[in-house]
Amino acid sequence: MKILFCTNAFENITNGPAKFANLILEINDRHAEHEIRILTEDVSHERQYVYKVGLRIPRLLKPLGQLVRMFAYYQRIRQIRQEYAYDVLVYNNAFTGLWASLVSGKPTVGMINDEKNLRATLSNFKFSRQWLKQFAFSRLEYASTRTHRLIITNSDFLREKVMQTYRVPAAKTHRLYKSISLPGIAWQPDRNFRVPFQVVFVKADYRVGNLPVLAEALSQLPEYGFVLHVIGPEPKFEADLKRHFLHKPNIELRYLGPQPQPVVYEYLRTADIFCVPSATEALGVANIEALAHGIAVVSSRVGGIPEVLDNGNNGWLAEPGNAVALAAAICECIGNPAMRLEKAQNGRKFIAKFGKEAMFNEFLRILSQVR
Repeated sequence: MKILFCTNAFENITNGPAKFANLILEINDRHAEHEIRILTEDVSHERQYVYKVGLRIPRLLKPLGQLVRMFAYYQRIRQIRQEYAYDVLVYNNAFTGLWASLVSGKPTVGMINDEKNLRATLSNFKFSRQWLKQFAFSRLEYASTRTHRLIITNSDFLREKVMQTYRVPAAKTHRLYKSISLPGIAWQPDRNFRVPFQVVFVKADYRVGNLPVLAEALSQLPEYGFVLHVIGPEPKFEADLKRHFLHKPNIELRYLGPQPQPVVYEYLRTADIFCVPSATEALGVANIEALAHGIAVVSSRVGGIPEVLDNGNNGWLAEPGNAVALAAAICECIGNPAMRLEKAQNGRKFIAKFGKEAMFNEFLRILSQVR
């Protein structure tokens, strides 16, 4: 099978979809009977298996950027088709492939990687630019679920949400867990856990990650000192996020901004606790990475996070937005080293299901159904 995979994120690896786009190129080395090539706007130059789509959206057309993107990608696809006779088109963002799903002579598959558009419904109408944008995207996403041959989500939670909200038949909707590259990651469950405790937060959208709730939770444990390393948010948000730590003397905030994966992994190797108590999360690849390193994980019982933490067997789960419950979970984590080790051991075994080979096999199995 020949696959052309379209993704707007590739070279700048800051999220799960971008990591997935890079990993699946290994299919070319592991499965000789298949070939996959990438089409992306996020690459400095073309190379083997990777095509570039030139995309310049004029300022006046920025509000229609997603519509411009879907036509630009399909125009480049028509050129690629002359040299690469692909069997199936796969879009990392389902509604970017809406136009192709209508006019392409080949089957198309769309991926939905989060629930942010699904949450924008008329029942929670807000007269805000963000809500209007997400509602418009939700309509495009809904349309794409009708026109793509198959829809792929990255968790059982999101699969159920897509089927329920967009009324997509179960037979058309598939769950594909996004994996990480486990080989080469050293599992280190023994941590210092000396005051001040080292806590790591990794999330570009720090509000969705509930950083203010984490700040409040840590401040409710004045008997402990914490150094909180915040990775991900852009520098323009630094002043805003710092204000949540005013008058919290037991927390030393270290804002690091966006960082490459090796830097993130270094903190996962050396810190004591990984905590991103998200308000919403379709899966949470960062939690998988944390479990692979053996760091204690404290998170929220929301979205696909319980699927990664095995409903609390691999870490601690608190109700989202509840600083008191989060503080209690962090306190138990600090005070119970035997439980930390048990959860770390459970996590190391559990994440085998998120291995690369399992993901590749499932991805190819799903796509084989559209031939």
